Amino acid sequence: MSDTVHSLESVPARLDRLYRTMPASYWDWKPASWEACPGEEFSFREHACHMLDFDTLVYHVRIQRTRDESHPRFERVFGNELAAKRRYSEIHPLEAIADFVAARQATVATIKALDDQQLQRKADLAQYGEITLAGLVHLLCDHDSRHLACMHWLLAKLACSGRPI
Repeated sequence: MSDTVHSLESVPARLDRLYRTMPASYWDWKPASWEACPGEEFSFREHACHMLDFDTLVYHVRIQRTRDESHPRFERVFGNELAAKRRYSEIHPLEAIADFVAARQATVATIKALDDQQLQRKADLAQYGEITLAGLVHLLCDHDSRHLACMHWLLAKLACSGRPI
């Protein structure tokens, strides 16, 4: 679990570096084709906002509830619906990233405080079925990886389009 926690801790800095190298004029850019996109069809801005929301509104809550409740059930959360509801297009991505840094610190602190028995507590996750708290932590790491991959995919698409980055 320590490698997973280390990975979770590294994501805010990695996300911040991606944005600091990306001209603001491309934060809302979307390609004409999403073919081979490894995940959700979000702009850079939307990815930053989504990662913040999934950390605070989804995974932190799932982790706490699984730790504290007896076999909680979690419905699937759809990223596009959350993006529309939370109006990502109106949020400054660097503010979202700053909030994500603080949120991730809280999430990681919660995870580090879990003991082996708590990590085996179970929940029901709509699209996965029964899952342990340790499994939820791994899914959060997977979620991070997919969104970082999507942002690198967007950078590749920008490079292919001849736009300077």
